Amino acid sequence: MTIRTLPGLLGFISVLFGSANAIGAEPLNLVANPLPTLVAEDNEPARINVLISQALKAIELPATLHIDRPAFSGSGLLTGKYNGEYAFLSLNDKRSDFLYSDAYLPVNLYLASRKNSLEDISHFSHIRNGRVAAENRLANTPPLRLIKAVSWVRNPTVFDSFKQLSEQRAEYLLEDELLLREFNRMLAENKELPLYSTPEPILQASLHLSIRSDTSNAAAKISAFNTYIKLAQQNGTYNQVLGISWLAKDVNGDGVADWITSAKVAHTTSTTDALTNAFSLDTTAPSAASQFIVDGEVVPDWQAVQTKLANAPQTARKSYLDHEVYKNMMNRW
Repeated sequence: MTIRTLPGLLGFISVLFGSANAIGAEPLNLVANPLPTLVAEDNEPARINVLISQALKAIELPATLHIDRPAFSGSGLLTGKYNGEYAFLSLNDKRSDFLYSDAYLPVNLYLASRKNSLEDISHFSHIRNGRVAAENRLANTPPLRLIKAVSWVRNPTVFDSFKQLSEQRAEYLLEDELLLREFNRMLAENKELPLYSTPEPILQASLHLSIRSDTSNAAAKISAFNTYIKLAQQNGTYNQVLGISWLAKDVNGDGVADWITSAKVAHTTSTTDALTNAFSLDTTAPSAASQFIVDGEVVPDWQAVQTKLANAPQTARKSYLDHEVYKNMMNRW
């Protein structure tokens, strides 16, 4: 694909492949913990696996992606069984003997509720003594262990957290925006109302690639990965991998979020209402100065966007969560 109008991207491409030639071909073993729709086995949707695999292929860095439980992945990183993590959560402490990429995916944690509007909630103290369901991967991180305003209902999996909320054994749920979107999509498919959630994330984190610092050309490998991610976030790759129509990110460095999409993902509406569901890749906000970018090409206005999207799919995709796993929960909702 030739990208004609995004300044600096041709330079990025040159740097990308220059780095790839320099980083060598020593295979890596990278690990992540299972996470529905993002890191998964058994042919289930695994968007992070796909993204990382595409990135490593593009920068000619051979690696095997492993999925392991936290206790085993932690010991594997200590013993050298694994060279790094491909979904390191920034809420955890970084290891001094590893190098870390720039954030490649935000982890926006929202509070959600079945029954209570959370429009005025912006801090855990606003629901003092409330019972909050959360996965161990979140509740056991250093920042969340310090929060004493609420009572944590810890769960081993995402499914268990949603189950606590569905059975009203927890009043609230703390969950990543991408997973909440998939659950709300499933609720809509079952003609149920979506969960209430806080207007803004209650906590913001991010995912990173990590590589052991004594790995050959570790810094060059991280740099090449960062360069690929910058491209992928604005040329439609992220839209396709994440299954999200619109993304928002400041592409040109003017402090304003730009609108990013692809004609290869579903667009169920041709009005600007579609932008209200854009997933933000950074913390910038859109304005009248926001650019529209379709498959890596800047287009001048909304009408031109619709011309580019004329042949895009129009049928909404189904939730990436396993419908059979959640069947009983939906039936009892």
